[in-house]
Amino acid sequence: MMHHVLSLLFMFLIVVVAGDVGDRCRPNNEVTVGVCKLVTECFEAIRAIQERESHNFQRCGFSGLTEIVCCPSDRYTLIHKTTPKPVQTSTVLTEKKFGGNVRISDIECQKIVDSSLPPLGLHIIGGETASNGEFPHMAALGYDTAEGLKFQCGGSLISDQYILTAAHCVETLDDVKPSIARLGVVDIGENSFNPETDVNVSNIIVHPQYGRKNKYNDIALLRLDRRVSLSSNLNPVCLYTQEDDPKVALTITGWGKTSTSRDTNSALLLKANVTVVETSKCSALYGTWRRLPDGIARTQICAGDEQGRFDTCQGDSGGPLQALTSPDGQYRLIGVTSFGRGCASTVPGVYTRVASYLDWIEGVVWPRR
Repeated sequence: MMHHVLSLLFMFLIVVVAGDVGDRCRPNNEVTVGVCKLVTECFEAIRAIQERESHNFQRCGFSGLTEIVCCPSDRYTLIHKTTPKPVQTSTVLTEKKFGGNVRISDIECQKIVDSSLPPLGLHIIGGETASNGEFPHMAALGYDTAEGLKFQCGGSLISDQYILTAAHCVETLDDVKPSIARLGVVDIGENSFNPETDVNVSNIIVHPQYGRKNKYNDIALLRLDRRVSLSSNLNPVCLYTQEDDPKVALTITGWGKTSTSRDTNSALLLKANVTVVETSKCSALYGTWRRLPDGIARTQICAGDEQGRFDTCQGDSGGPLQALTSPDGQYRLIGVTSFGRGCASTVPGVYTRVASYLDWIEGVVWPRR
């Protein structure tokens, strides 16, 4: 405990150099040339925080709750930046790493772990707003309407060209399908196409066993019309490959409704923690729903908040249920937001269990050659 307190004190004792993003500055006594950047955009600061829980660069100020740090110049970074080790995926190495039965999803996850930094969650104090780069896999699905783009569902980037979402987000009653995915943002932005953040959807693949008459197999893949360039704010998420329920806290994220009384979606990406609810208990709570003839299936997972404070709502459908299940700091995608009984209810939400559909996902996204 004392170690963490001292680390925090050290961070606040760093000399502050007044400046805005883009201003030139001196990072510290050893490094003389730098520029003021958001800490989430400074590779050296992020690396230091991950290794030592602090950095030794001077602070330029804050943008909201996010620190602006005096980041070493590009030249310094190029000289000192550690090049990620190449990912080796030969059969021998992967079998040694994963114990013989190697899933493509685990191999692809290792690539993500080896080539990226874990998301930072250091800049939110008592709030529910996600920070830049905290959920770099989060996607907002845009639908063409007479008033412009309307963002009605979420999704998760699982490779540089595929998004995982809910089938009911693409098989709608009015047959309107998502046309674009907005990626790498926390602020949802304007309702018009933005070439810097938006990518067109070229193909929609709905799970073959999905049907509108019931709530099962609610999962779909979106193929983007191009491969996206990855960065600290835009990166795929690892898939959770275990059938067992995670034992850690789960996190839901989305731009959905923030009120049960007003039809108002959040402009900022929100996050909240929920816990797993046993399938038998969840099934009893949903009773004899006509669209759940077999109750809650093993291919679904329930999660919620017993006090009804945190929940997914309209607009969050298709978004991720995720958790930090590994010490590598990368989120694993546990579920896809499917449905619930109202919003902010004590009855848990129901999510499509990703691990139950790995064969189908892998066959589409990473087909064996």
